[in-house]
Parts: sequence; C-alpha cells; structure tokens
Amino acid sequence: MFKGLLVCYAVIIMTFFSVAISGYWAFGNQTKGVILINFMVDEKPSLPTWVLLMTNVLTLLQVAAVSVVRSSLLLARNGSQWRPVLFG
Repeated sequence: MFKGLLVCYAVIIMTFFSVAISGYWAFGNQTKGVILINFMVDEKPSLPTWVLLMTNVLTLLQVAAVSVVRSSLLLARNGSQWRPVLFG
C-alpha cells in the first residue's frame, strides 16, 4: 500500500514538474500568477470567449467536486444521524 502511494506521488510530481519546466522554457519568467491573464492583450482576450468561459466553469466544477469529497470524509453516517469524524 505504501509503495503504491509513493508511485502515485511520483507520478503527480513528475506531471507537475514537467508542466512547470516546459512552461518556464516556453514563456520564461514574464508570466503572471493567474494563467488566464497571460492570454489578455490590451485588456482584450486573445482566446475565444468560450475557452475562457469553459475554463471558469470547469474550475468551478472541480472545486465543487473536491468539496463534496472532503465533506464526505469529514461526515460519517451513523444510522439516521450525521456525526463529524475528525480522526479515523
């Protein structure tokens, strides 16, 4: 189980670092903190509006999914009552 966890972390770290290194290689250190701001030229988007809209919608869905998973981990159903589970 622990070896599987280490493999998962290794894959995630390799994925994040490959994106970070290739992004730095492509754009240098001139990028802004919020990625979507980099696609704005003179206050006008250089991408189609639907791309920016879909990015925001998918980000919202991701945050909602994470909050549902997190709340299900914090709450355990005990019969007909919900009780918080903090440790174990």
